[in-house]
Amino acid sequence: MKKMLSLLLFAALLFTLAACGQRAATPEPGESQAQSSPEASPAEEPSEPTAEPEEEPEAPETPTEEPAAETGGTLIAYFSWSGNTEEMAAMIQAETGGDLFEIAPATPYTDDYDALLDIAQQEQAENARPALAAQVENWESYDVVFVGYPDWWSDAPMVIYSFLESYDWTGKTLIPFCTSGGSGFGRSLDQLEASAPGAAIEEGLHVSGSSVDGATAQVADWVNGLNLG
Repeated sequence: MKKMLSLLLFAALLFTLAACGQRAATPEPGESQAQSSPEASPAEEPSEPTAEPEEEPEAPETPTEEPAAETGGTLIAYFSWSGNTEEMAAMIQAETGGDLFEIAPATPYTDDYDALLDIAQQEQAENARPALAAQVENWESYDVVFVGYPDWWSDAPMVIYSFLESYDWTGKTLIPFCTSGGSGFGRSLDQLEASAPGAAIEEGLHVSGSSVDGATAQVADWVNGLNLG
């Protein structure tokens, strides 16, 4: 009897141990998942760079255009030693409303008439180009240029050629006028074209030095006959 009871107790003990072992081997719900797939820290998403506000491109500077020089003006340029040619230039200005410009050498000519004759002959022999005392401002604004001078030894004073050769005559009208003791323009008209290339040379006017005072009407008729508009 005791032996039978011992066997039953032993069997019960074995059954209990087997049940406990089975429970220990069976994981709790979610336990295996937690161990096999540990929860990783989510990767930090890189922060998006803050976009700098786009600067509007600066508008290109518009170049400032220089105002175009006015054209259509009239200039009365003259060289006068005794005053006769200057007086005639003033008459032309009265008729045209042009600007006066005195052509003068940097070194003034002598007041001595006899000495002046020698200087004039020497300059002609050397084909000299005396330096000028001043230049015309706004040369481009003049379309018509009267050029006056006394006749020296059948030619213009050499300072006149210095003046003519100092400027661009392209598209301009050159109108000569002259005073003298009676020889007229001499050979100066032949020299004007060479010294002022590109100029359209109109008919000039010669007045005797002794007649300048009474030449107002003659000068007016001549200027009006040029049809300068």
